[in-house]
Amino acid sequence: MSWSEICGHSLQKQFFQRVYQNQSQSHSYLFSGPEGIGKKTFAFEIARLFNCEHPSIDGSCGICQNCRLINAGTHPDVILLSPRESKILVEDVRDFIFRLGLQRVYGKFRIGIVESTELFSKEEIQNCLLKTVEEPPENSIIILLTSQVQVLLPTLLSRCQRIHFQLLDQEIIKEFIQKKYNLTDQKADSIAEQSMGRLRNAFDLLEGNQSLTEKSFFLWDWITGENEIFSLGSWFVENKDKTIEIFSQLEWYLRDIMIFQFMGRDSERILSYSGYKKRILDDSNRLSPKIISGFILAIEQLEKDLKSNLNYDTTLLHFLLMVREELNSAPCCRNQI
Repeated sequence: MSWSEICGHSLQKQFFQRVYQNQSQSHSYLFSGPEGIGKKTFAFEIARLFNCEHPSIDGSCGICQNCRLINAGTHPDVILLSPRESKILVEDVRDFIFRLGLQRVYGKFRIGIVESTELFSKEEIQNCLLKTVEEPPENSIIILLTSQVQVLLPTLLSRCQRIHFQLLDQEIIKEFIQKKYNLTDQKADSIAEQSMGRLRNAFDLLEGNQSLTEKSFFLWDWITGENEIFSLGSWFVENKDKTIEIFSQLEWYLRDIMIFQFMGRDSERILSYSGYKKRILDDSNRLSPKIISGFILAIEQLEKDLKSNLNYDTTLLHFLLMVREELNSAPCCRNQI
């Protein structure tokens, strides 16, 4: 893989190419931005670039021993800390720190990548990582990935150089998947529009799977309709590993509704879900800003509860009952935007 094989994020590519050429790397980075836009893919290209035997202006070569081992996920000097059942536990972090401190085997740098740091359920876990982020072992780089910067401790944030990633432009996704999969112009355009700026959504659609955006809309329509909420049990079991991401996408959609309610059609250029204007208009007309704001806060609390190892079924049931009660007692909102 090389820079050209990563969809979008041109400014971030240019920045890290300069960092590599000048050997001015920081010891710790925080990659922030929405889920599904390629932060993890980008982090692994950083690992390849700094360990590649034949790097170029286009990034890593992709064929040397270090690149091949990283691509296969077997490089001993590249350590990935991923969630287990939507959780990151303190023992996982301690193991990550231990492995990061081992002597390098093949690479020039040891690269530690921590995926979904928003799943840190307790301050104890962040504090466990804090000293290593502040003073990593020699010739090592730590990259933290998150979609929710607000849940991280200020002390942890201050030790990292933050690199923000944004939703991808629809045309960039279209060009990328059209070239990669040899799609017709119509097919590529349709998938890019449905992806909502998230390459992961585009890949899901290409594989015939339901995207996280579609799943979040299904959930929203079900709980705000007249459907029996208890029948969602099997759906939540089926999507247990993606529950937090689904609610995160729903939260982004609700924020779009609020923006539209306050700014009207002037907001269209900044909406994440601009491809769903009719849906946004309908929801903004039937639900008041107060109700939407309350749902956003409820989702934020739900995400915290799920990350804190509270009972999965009980936590979701409490949330669904609360939302249904709010909807039943709320007057219909008629915006005149």
